[in-house]
Amino acid sequence: MTADIAYVVALTASLVWFTMGFRYFAFQAETAAKVMVGRPHRDSPVFRTYAAGVRFLGGFNAAFALMSLLLLVCTLAGSELFDDAGERAIVLFVLAAAHFSQFLPNVPVLRNGERHDDGAFWPVRSGPMLMIFVVDLAETAVNLGAGVAQLAA
Repeated sequence: MTADIAYVVALTASLVWFTMGFRYFAFQAETAAKVMVGRPHRDSPVFRTYAAGVRFLGGFNAAFALMSLLLLVCTLAGSELFDDAGERAIVLFVLAAAHFSQFLPNVPVLRNGERHDDGAFWPVRSGPMLMIFVVDLAETAVNLGAGVAQLAA
């Protein structure tokens, strides 16, 4: 029973977070790019290219949100699809890896002092990146924990 609840909680949390990521990166790409690119470089044509490229992050988030939604609907509908604990663990470990892959690139930026005087890098301890940094770490832990709960059940 605990493993079933953990599975639903992890899928719901991933659905919400990935949907937020989709919305932010796909529909607010320029705002997201401004977080990453310092003010002195925002007039460059490279900035516009970077902002357009940020939409790819929206696409990746949309795919993970859709997967989380479909698995959640299947589970709540009583489907036998992904009913096996081992299958659920694999899904949750992949979701944990997706969240961790969005957390990890911020670690070296944080260690190297975040935004530099020349505009390189971005702030991790403030603004949207702080929330992304913290929530992706929490989502990693939730999905890992729920995956382990599947295997222990």
